[in-house]
Amino acid sequence: MKNKTIIFWLFAFTLFTACDDALDVKPENYLFEEQLVTDDKSAQTSLVGVYTQLNSTYISQYSELLPALMAGELSTTNTGFFRDASLNDFDPNSISVKLFYEVFYDIINSANATISGVLGNDAVSKVEQDRILSEAYFLRAFGHFQVLRYFGQFFDINSPYGIVILKELSTFENRERPRLSVQESYDFILKDLDESIRLNAPFTNNFYASALAAKAFKANVLLYIGGDANYTQAINLANAVINDGSVTLETNFADIFDNGNSNAEVIFSRFADNSASTKTASFYQLQNKASTLIKNYLQNDPRATDSYNSTNSRIKKVYILDLKGGPTNFMRLAELYLIKAECQARLNLLSEAETTLNFVRQRAYGAIPPALTYNNSDELLNLIFEEYVKELCFEAGSVWFSAVRHNKIETVNPNVSSTNQYILPIPLNELESNTLFGAQNPGYDGI
Repeated sequence: MKNKTIIFWLFAFTLFTACDDALDVKPENYLFEEQLVTDDKSAQTSLVGVYTQLNSTYISQYSELLPALMAGELSTTNTGFFRDASLNDFDPNSISVKLFYEVFYDIINSANATISGVLGNDAVSKVEQDRILSEAYFLRAFGHFQVLRYFGQFFDINSPYGIVILKELSTFENRERPRLSVQESYDFILKDLDESIRLNAPFTNNFYASALAAKAFKANVLLYIGGDANYTQAINLANAVINDGSVTLETNFADIFDNGNSNAEVIFSRFADNSASTKTASFYQLQNKASTLIKNYLQNDPRATDSYNSTNSRIKKVYILDLKGGPTNFMRLAELYLIKAECQARLNLLSEAETTLNFVRQRAYGAIPPALTYNNSDELLNLIFEEYVKELCFEAGSVWFSAVRHNKIETVNPNVSSTNQYILPIPLNELESNTLFGAQNPGYDGI
């Protein structure tokens, strides 16, 4: 992570109470330190600084393309980082590995700056303190969860190969920290999500954090951790989000993407319109295209037409030209239904899982989707995995991480021959500058 103190983005416009227009304007200059928070307005400004980090190419685009290449959803003509991803063969010296690692810590450190500046600050109203802190704790959890998914052995709760956790603003003096275990990493992420839920930021727009998003992500984290008690809790959280009514499944699959941030289904996304940073057409239209694997999975599926162009194999669903590339959807309601169905199946609640799964399938196929044929939980879990692919291909790693959970890695990408390839290497500069970090990820020591 970068050996520097965090900076705040300050905008040349007036913030409204709910920051509704905050993400329309690019930051013009940088100012330093959390003591800039002197009232509600400056507290809102510091929070906006966290959200601007999501416009980084390494979050808005690489978090879609990189895991899709790792999972074999995309084929690539790129000879650099994207090629490495398609082969699941990463170099710890890669500048792209370094930047992909650091950008999530930029979010975390920005969130820490906001938390430090707002928590217990009498100059900020109680209502705004609670809302801003709820969002900031979620964003810090989001950043740590992404680092753990890509750079820690998230799939093994007993592994010592977790991540560095930033509990406070990072400075030159405290920049060196050891990596924690996977269990300790998950514990901290869950603690932040619980605090976000407790402080209860309302759901207003899907490009803002909320207690609703925290509940959805907590359900996802608990699914990753596994175990009957966690599956049960994840189901309850999914039900809470579904029953809340703030988000609903779009009637038409294409509308999820064509409507941009205005869609009714997305729980948390990167903001995008004509004034926001755009996705790179060459990434989505030329270098990386729908693979044969995806075409086989989507054969005869109604979602194929809206997922990729059958003529030239270009990605469609996450790259909408009219929206300057479109938002980046990190969680939408359909995925939460799949999370719920997977948890139910893992608890051997097969009839309930089928019912949950069909909420998503009905949108794709109409009122009566094709019947599901299975004899046991393993067979139903296979069908649920297929639904992850059909519904969520190209979307922020959902297929890749599902493939890890369902032991489908070699099916989707035969280049993977070891669990070492489930994650990226720790960047070499992190190991050199942070002498307390600990060991490199297994499989990358001799590179």
